[in-house]
Amino acid sequence: VRIFPGANCGGGAARDLNIFDNTCRTTDIFNFRSFRVLGYGAKRQRANFWSDPPCLGATTFIQDWWADGGSDTFKIGTCITLPKTAKALGSISA
Repeated sequence: VRIFPGANCGGGAARDLNIFDNTCRTTDIFNFRSFRVLGYGAKRQRANFWSDPPCLGATTFIQDWWADGGSDTFKIGTCITLPKTAKALGSISA
């Protein structure tokens, strides 16, 4: 994914991140509000977004999508704005 500090893939400098399958990324990223999908994970992977690290806990969970190409929203080239700022993201097997 390519993360952006503002909504609608704007707000300043972007950053490309590769989130490996079954991992959580909490370091070497900035707080972000939107992202552009650049690629998919393996079958049955879900992309998860969190307001605080680590990537667990109902109170910090923002949203998730199928990250294997099976989502109508999480599609390559699509910009997605989260309902609130994220500080962690992950890919988990479902």
